[in-house]
Amino acid sequence: MQTATTEQAPTELKLSGNRKAVYMLMQQQQRALSAYEIIDLLRPQIGRIIHPMLVYRCLDFLLAKQLVVKLVSVNKFVALPGDLTEPGQCLICEICQAVMFSASSNPLQQQKRKIAATGFKLNQQPVEFHGICASCQKDHTE
Repeated sequence: MQTATTEQAPTELKLSGNRKAVYMLMQQQQRALSAYEIIDLLRPQIGRIIHPMLVYRCLDFLLAKQLVVKLVSVNKFVALPGDLTEPGQCLICEICQAVMFSASSNPLQQQKRKIAATGFKLNQQPVEFHGICASCQKDHTE
């Protein structure tokens, strides 16, 4: 199981100032963020108002480069750990909003191959599981 960490973007990928600011913030936060949460967190760092469309464009680019993942069930985004080639499974804590990644299991990979054999192109969307992380379970039992 892996959590999003402050991994660096691949060295061959050049990020513009805005894209880099969004990506670095997402790595630092280590949790899922909405576009408007990103705007609120970046405003003090950049010192100016950031338009939502600018953040969405940055997120679209980062999604296309598989540096971030969109969590559809909560309409938020999270940085993908640098050592994962695809999102696989996302474990989302319903209390602290932490997101952990788990590599795709064999049954999931087999299903993807079967779907690909039909000619259908899947978007790289992770499977999302909601629950309570070990840390929150511990905090709530004490």
